[in-house]
Amino acid sequence: MKKCLLFSLLVLPFLSSLAQTYLPFEQVRKYTKTQTPNRYDSSLKFLTNRLGAEIHYLYPLYQALGWEDKFKKTVGEKGFYASFSKQLSFAGDYSTAIAFHSKSFDSLSPDATTVITDTINKLKNIQYVPAKAAIISNASHYKVIMINESPAKPVHRAFTYSLLEDLYREGYHYLAMEAFNNYSNKCLDSLNILTGYYTMEPIAGELVRKALQLGYKLISYEDTLATRHTNSQRDSIQAENIYSVIKNDPLAKILVHAGYSHIAEEKAGDFTPMAVWFKKISGLDPFTIDQTGMTEGSEFEYGRLFYQYFNARYAITSSSIIYHNKRPFNPLEEKGYDVIVMHPASTYQHNRPTWLSLNGERKVTLIQPTEKLLFFVQAFYENEYDADVINFLVPADQTYITNREGYYCLYLKPGKYKIVLRDVSYKVLATKELEVI
Repeated sequence: MKKCLLFSLLVLPFLSSLAQTYLPFEQVRKYTKTQTPNRYDSSLKFLTNRLGAEIHYLYPLYQALGWEDKFKKTVGEKGFYASFSKQLSFAGDYSTAIAFHSKSFDSLSPDATTVITDTINKLKNIQYVPAKAAIISNASHYKVIMINESPAKPVHRAFTYSLLEDLYREGYHYLAMEAFNNYSNKCLDSLNILTGYYTMEPIAGELVRKALQLGYKLISYEDTLATRHTNSQRDSIQAENIYSVIKNDPLAKILVHAGYSHIAEEKAGDFTPMAVWFKKISGLDPFTIDQTGMTEGSEFEYGRLFYQYFNARYAITSSSIIYHNKRPFNPLEEKGYDVIVMHPASTYQHNRPTWLSLNGERKVTLIQPTEKLLFFVQAFYENEYDADVINFLVPADQTYITNREGYYCLYLKPGKYKIVLRDVSYKVLATKELEVI
């Protein structure tokens, strides 16, 4: 009976939240119903916020909500939900991104759910330590730290952001990101559309700005011929590119921020991850940190439910490394990582997650809906803003979500901003100046 009650408390609200009408989505659907897909829309076979050479953060919503059947056919239903979740996170809608990402998972049998609850009920001697402190205390023992992310979860970038200053003091002066553009047109001395695709997500943008401010040298290492190579070949080239930094600077210490299992130190079937290749060619053992398994939503259904049930019992309130009987706890049997970070479930203020504050560096800033057709609000740093190239710039924060009173909540650092107000067609309705004290 207790197991059934626990399942209902945790899962049913999640299911019902997806079933409810979501007003911003209805506005987008209404808009797309009046639009005839043009040749560009019809030729695309994937969701994207790149409209030609410019960034259009609402365009993937038009694709996903206006032409859903087409894109489910081209990328498959699971691929559709996984891709849509990434685009929702770009637009500042984290809770809906998590919900759609979970829709891409395979379902579990009742027996599997019972195994999860039985496992958690039998756990004893659980301890946890602050993840940031544990990572920093180990940093001096390594030349390379590798930490991963799920592209749909900016909370992972927020945690890496929190490590930057302390790691720089420990001698880590290189930041290598899988997300960085590695083609000839790359821009790694400032942040814009040419810095990378995933760095166009606002928290990723803040991560890049912070790194540059501290003095990190940004390193792009992606395989530029990845589409022609196998996954293992791609990862071997990534490893070579990272190792080239150490060959050129033997004293270098590198923080590597990558996606998913690229940082795993063990092979998975026929796949040889980047970290395995790196160890082989360099002779160096990287410190590998997984964020993707024991996190809100996880990356598969077993992990999602285990995280929910575990967090319901132990109420993790800050990013932690979990120990069981004084040994690192690895309930999802994720192989090849030195430590696994568990992030707490998001708490919300004005319908936006509070981790967007970046440990208090950014303040809640409410934007009054002064324009009748207002749908989407963006904040750009004043020193970066240029009206002529606005669609090539990465905002500090943005959202179409409002609070109960209809105000838009942005998280912003103290400073001067240009607030851009757009309608559902992405047309700029007004631009205002704002100073956050």
